[in-house]
Amino acid sequence: MADSLSRAQRARAEHKLVFVNFTGYACTNCHWMKANMFPRPEISSALGEFVLVELYTDGLDATAEVNQKLQERYNTISQPFYVVMKPDETVVAQFSGSTRDTQEYLNFLKSRPL
Repeated sequence: MADSLSRAQRARAEHKLVFVNFTGYACTNCHWMKANMFPRPEISSALGEFVLVELYTDGLDATAEVNQKLQERYNTISQPFYVVMKPDETVVAQFSGSTRDTQEYLNFLKSRPL
């Protein structure tokens, strides 16, 4: 949790939004997104505008349990699950599952608070 706090502080200091990636060690779609979507130049560039947080939810340790409880706030256990939020944890946008559509994912990443 201390790491999450420092990331929120960093996001505030840098005037950035936070990108939370709820992912899994055994999640095929998570691995596909990480290997095929995130490296695309337009996606990689957009992700550079965020403070990134990656939370594994399918482990058997205490950290995974904490991450699962965090994800339950969004009424889902889907993997992958992505949340764009302000440093105060106000949700800006959510994206559940994987996609092969670069523009669809880029539109999600470009969501901004009003």
